[in-house]
Amino acid sequence: MSSRPPNPLSATTTLPVTIGRSAPLRSHRSPLVLAGPVYSPLVWWLQPFRAIAFIVLPIFCFAAYLNQYNYGAFGSVRDFVTRETFALAMFSAAMLLLGTAIGMLSIRRNDEVTIIDEDRVTRVLVWLGWITIAAYVLLLGTLIVRYDLVLALLRGNPAAPSELRLVLGRIPGVTSFIQFGFVYLALLSALVTMSGFRISSRMRTMALTIIVLTFLRSLFASERLALLEILAAIFLIPVAYRWRPSALRTLAPFLGIGAVFIAFAAGEYLRSWQYYRNLYASYYDFITQRFAGYFSTSINNGSGAYLLFGKSHPVPQITTGWISKFPGLGRLFATPSETMLDHYLATYGSPEFNNPGGFYAAYLDYNFTVASGFMIAVGVLIGLVYRSFENKSLIGLILYPAVFLGMTDLIRIMYLTDTRTLPIFLGSVAVVYAVRPKRLSRERFLKMTAGDARQ
Repeated sequence: MSSRPPNPLSATTTLPVTIGRSAPLRSHRSPLVLAGPVYSPLVWWLQPFRAIAFIVLPIFCFAAYLNQYNYGAFGSVRDFVTRETFALAMFSAAMLLLGTAIGMLSIRRNDEVTIIDEDRVTRVLVWLGWITIAAYVLLLGTLIVRYDLVLALLRGNPAAPSELRLVLGRIPGVTSFIQFGFVYLALLSALVTMSGFRISSRMRTMALTIIVLTFLRSLFASERLALLEILAAIFLIPVAYRWRPSALRTLAPFLGIGAVFIAFAAGEYLRSWQYYRNLYASYYDFITQRFAGYFSTSINNGSGAYLLFGKSHPVPQITTGWISKFPGLGRLFATPSETMLDHYLATYGSPEFNNPGGFYAAYLDYNFTVASGFMIAVGVLIGLVYRSFENKSLIGLILYPAVFLGMTDLIRIMYLTDTRTLPIFLGSVAVVYAVRPKRLSRERFLKMTAGDARQ
């Protein structure tokens, strides 16, 4: 892979500059310049088109093929993956790619830098950290009282995981702020990678605390996705802008699949192995079949629910989850106590493997025309955020790790409209509003700083 030398603006550039008379950067320190070393073009798998076409869809096709051999092992009454449902998934992916192209073409590719007031962004980080930690204390605080369930989980009690999830101190609209931890880590990663921002001991302690609390959440609340979120928040930006082109960088997503499998195997040992150990010859047989099953059952669920219920165009229940949880809008989009997917799983599948498949989600909620428009809209969002990430705007740098994660998890779920993603989007917008970054073309910025230096 060809590369060009790093920018003349190094990762540690902090130059004095005033952006116009109307909006000076008032700080006791030099402003931070997000421009750090860039290896162009960005690695191939960060581009949405290539990630979907060469990573997501091949895995989808393999899992769909595999479903005919393992659907029964995961509680499904039959293989629902037919030519019709497979073609529907491919059409859904095509609509997503169309929307992605529209989104990317809507914003020009620009060589820009982002300038941030260091004092202001430091205050924002501290507030984000405290809000996240406070929300985690509310969520996980009950575990101190119910330490017996924690010990039962560690001893391999098969009933402990479900009981632990029930006793967690979830407060709708309050404990959702734990997702601000993603925003905190992504913002910190962007600042360190792109501007050489120096992390204070307090920020470092907050970051480590959030990482530890997220690990505990993934363990005791059975939320493996929470670990993937923080890994994406921490590492995606350095991989994009700091990692020199190499074979390892090129093959990183395939190596990442192996890392996800290892993390999955470690979690399932505590979560499920004690219950299933007498049904398998070895843990390897159990974990390989179960790992593949999480993908194939998602496709089977989406296919089956579409064939049996989806064509009747039920009230939206899957893609409107974030709206139903939003204060004031919940009453308008309230879902019944037993959704269409719940009914399908109880009758034809297994409530344990309840992912509806991201490529099918819209077609289970809407008629064909509206669902296709929905997938185009999701693609537009992906394209817009990617282009903002490529142009090094602050909102793009914070959000694209979440968007990339959601894009690569489309086989299982529609992550980008999930309830857990809404706080990330709202938190990112709030951060950008509070930080008030200034954006300039690189050429103009260099002229201005050269002029300041002559003065």
